Amino acid sequence: QGLSLINRLFRMSDAPVQNYKLIRQLLPKSLQPFARGLRKRLIRPSQLPQPYRSVFPYTQVHQGRQESLVRFAETIDQENVPGVIVECGVLDGGTAALMAYGSRKSGRPVHLFDSWEGLPDITEEDGNSGEWVGQVVGSPKRVVNVMKALDIDQGRLHFHKGWFSETFSAAKIDQIALLHADGDFYESVKITLETWGPKMASGGFIQLDDYEAFIGATRATDEFLQRNPHLKLEYTPSSGTKAYFIRT
Repeated sequence: QGLSLINRLFRMSDAPVQNYKLIRQLLPKSLQPFARGLRKRLIRPSQLPQPYRSVFPYTQVHQGRQESLVRFAETIDQENVPGVIVECGVLDGGTAALMAYGSRKSGRPVHLFDSWEGLPDITEEDGNSGEWVGQVVGSPKRVVNVMKALDIDQGRLHFHKGWFSETFSAAKIDQIALLHADGDFYESVKITLETWGPKMASGGFIQLDDYEAFIGATRATDEFLQRNPHLKLEYTPSSGTKAYFIRT
C-alpha cells in the first residue's frame, strides 16, 4: 500500500509515452514485429554480454528486469522449486527465452500466453491508456527464432494463442515456479494474478513488468496483494529501473 500511494502521488501519466507514434499510425500492425526487430538490431549495443545480446531485438523489457528474470530462473533451478515457467504477455519472446535459458539445467516446461494481436481494450481502471489499445503486436515466429538463438529445446515450449480470458481456463498447469506478468492493462494483470497466483509453488517468483508503467497494472497488483496479505511486493534496484516481484 505504501508503494501504491507513492506511485499515485508522483505518477506523471497513466501509461508510458508512446515512441514512434506517427510511424505506428502509418505502419500496418502486422509489420510491427519486423520493424521493431530491424530497429533494435541497428541499435544493439556491441558490449552487451550473452544471452542479453541475442535477445535484444526480441524484447522491450528493460535490461535490469531481464537480468532479474534470469536470476529468478537460475534460483528456482538451484533450489529445486517445483513447477513450470509461465509468461503472460510474450510479444517476440525475448524474456521467455531468458527464463528458459536460466532454467536450462532443469529443462522445465515454459508456457507462453499471448494473443499476438496487440493489447486488448482498456477499462476505466486503466485511466488514459487508450492509445496503447491494439499496439505492441508480437510474433510467434519471432518467439521460435529467439529460442533457437539461445539453443532452447523447442519441446519445452507450450504456446497458448488467444486472449487470456479464453486460454487460461483451457491450460493444464498444476504448479508454477516462475511467473512473468506482462499484461500492461488492469484486466490482463488481474486475471493473470487471480488465475496463476494460487498455483505458485512455495519459494517461487512472480515478476511484474508493468507495475510502475501502467496505472491499471498498479491497481490490479495492489488489489491482489490486499486480498493476499501474506504476500509482499519487493523490488530489486538496478540502473534506471526497478524489477518488482513477489516471492511466494
